[in-house]
Amino acid sequence: MKKRKEKKEKKKLTRKQIIIIIIVTIILGIICYFASVEITKSIIDHKTMEEKLKNDDFASLRELDTIDNITLEDLVNNFNELSDDDINIDDIVDDSININDIKISFYYQDENISIVSINFNKKSKAKELISNMIRASNEEISEDTTGLIYDRVFETLGNTEDEESKTSEFFQYQGLEFSLKEYNDNDYKYSFRIGRIVEEQEETEEE
Repeated sequence: MKKRKEKKEKKKLTRKQIIIIIIVTIILGIICYFASVEITKSIIDHKTMEEKLKNDDFASLRELDTIDNITLEDLVNNFNELSDDDINIDDIVDDSININDIKISFYYQDENISIVSINFNKKSKAKELISNMIRASNEEISEDTTGLIYDRVFETLGNTEDEESKTSEFFQYQGLEFSLKEYNDNDYKYSFRIGRIVEEQEETEEE
């Protein structure tokens, strides 16, 4: 007996189904295009800033820009807007405060902040706080840039060295100066410093 071969008939798509498939394909294509453009732009922007900070050519980290003075109260207010760990200005004793095992010390020039020193033992705990303090010191600096500055400062740790400590290079960016010190024997292993570069105001002589 001969076996009968059953032919499977393919169902033809209706005109309506074809139109729906075409429309969905076009929409997905548009979404993919714009998504790829945004991702590419983000990568390019990040790489551009990364190269700017890492290459010998990152002049903006060495230019002597200046910045306006800031009081402790204004700095703390800026910081609290960015951070989940608020600083209560009344809790600052002897110009220092501790937050999550991180000691923040404030140094002054007259009534204004000149240096903020952030002292810590674990890098993982300090990076976000340092980022927020940099942005509090200059609101024009972005979070991505603070991360690159932080990494770059750590990369140059050991630029100078003595029996007690290692020091990074000093970097200047948009009126701020950054440096890092690692101690061999201290309560805190690291000290990250954010200094302010302000124009010297000429004193007017009374006639």
